[in-house]
Amino acid sequence: MNKRNLSISTVFIIIVSIAIASFASSTTNNSPAVSGLFVKAYGQQQSLNSSLSTSSIPNWIKSVAKLWSEGQTSDSDFLKTIQYLIDQNIIHTNQVSSLSSIANQNNATSQMNEMQTKYNTLQVKYNELLQQLQDITAKQQSANSSTYVDSISAVAVYPVTQSDGFFQTTSYNGTILKITVDVRDGTGLVLANTAIPEGVDFQNSARIAARVAQNVTGVDLSKKDVIFSITTDNQNLQAVDGGSAGGAMTVLLSSAILGKSINSHVLMTGTIQSDGTIGPIGAVLEKAQAAANYGAKIFLVPLGQGTVEEQKCTQTNQGSFVYQSCSPQEESLSPIMESKYGMKVIEVENISDVMKYFNSPT
Repeated sequence: MNKRNLSISTVFIIIVSIAIASFASSTTNNSPAVSGLFVKAYGQQQSLNSSLSTSSIPNWIKSVAKLWSEGQTSDSDFLKTIQYLIDQNIIHTNQVSSLSSIANQNNATSQMNEMQTKYNTLQVKYNELLQQLQDITAKQQSANSSTYVDSISAVAVYPVTQSDGFFQTTSYNGTILKITVDVRDGTGLVLANTAIPEGVDFQNSARIAARVAQNVTGVDLSKKDVIFSITTDNQNLQAVDGGSAGGAMTVLLSSAILGKSINSHVLMTGTIQSDGTIGPIGAVLEKAQAAANYGAKIFLVPLGQGTVEEQKCTQTNQGSFVYQSCSPQEESLSPIMESKYGMKVIEVENISDVMKYFNSPT
């Protein structure tokens, strides 16, 4: 091949390669991954074009290529010669088509990966929603089925009358009540089942306890019957009345509905009010002693009732006479119970405060 033909072939190969690279760039949307493939294709196209014999290219195209290389013809005329070679299958573009197919495959793979990522995200959200639904269903099933829990201990007092033949004195001793609850399908009744007579105040406390427990738990009890059962081992307790067990009954029913265990080392005394506050009671010292003898570690009392009156006496000497003067003074009950029995006495204001102690493990 002479020098002129070599120059023409060189120019021709460069232009064809540029045209192929331009065509490939327009079909790949500037994809970096595919650009690397076209660099490889570009080298393969150079090798292919270099192997073409100059005799297979019409002389007039060679002439146009020479004129174009010398700047004597326009780019448009030269590109027409390139298009002619493509149309006549002298230049094959199969490699570019193949590269376009590869690009499409890569694009499809990228879309599949993106769809997989979205699917994984949706799967996580689905599992979270499924868990929430299962929790709601379990709670609803618990509310719709009969529920029974272990008994809670409450403190009561009974009167003890003594007589010296002329005068009678009455004191009070504390004792322990066992209360259980049964929640079953029904019509919204609240019943108290006792082996000993019960008073009106006790029945009213049971009804208030059911209403407050419904508010605390958020569970509708209008289609449930609530049955409290009260027993005691103390034969001296002749009747159950008063509202001092109302707080304990509220704790028991609320814990049954929520499925929470009750700490047996915690005892309480206190009435229950409709707004959930713990109301006042009597004989707090005697009840505290009964709770301590039972083995309680914490004894809950209504707010303001964690004290006890004790007589404080002073003596004065006047000559051979000794005068003693005594007056009642309030003392905190908890230090007294802790020193004697190792039991704390804690004041509570409402049922929420009470539940924290009864539903804690220690």
